[in-house]
Amino acid sequence: MFNAYALIIGLFIAGGLITAGWGWRLIVRARAMRLWPATEGIIETAEVIGGEDDLLPHIVFSYRVDGKNYHRILELPPGALPSPELAAAWRRNYPAGGQVTVYYDPRRPDNALLELSGGAGDWLIFALGAAATLLGSAMLLI
Repeated sequence: MFNAYALIIGLFIAGGLITAGWGWRLIVRARAMRLWPATEGIIETAEVIGGEDDLLPHIVFSYRVDGKNYHRILELPPGALPSPELAAAWRRNYPAGGQVTVYYDPRRPDNALLELSGGAGDWLIFALGAAATLLGSAMLLI
């Protein structure tokens, strides 16, 4: 006999497992990035692009690893909303010609960041997924 309750709870558990797995992947990635070596770099350009109200900073930086030059565009954190304030703050932090510390992936030196990510948000995603899985499992047993 078809049990809709069990199906719904099963989907809830599956969603929790997927979310917990995603959170764990973010945590592992952030921990690995903390071990990336650093080198000195320079901000090549710091411009603002977009319309009047949805401005985004366009910042290009360069760095050198093992005698080879690299150029990257600064990637904004996920969830950063375009605004004049955001663009101004990033341009203040990274003015053209400024010296910066660049963290790069030793296996792929073309993959680099100016700021290492990973914080409480990654753990929160994992915790919510684990909690949903546990809650769904408990509900299934009731």
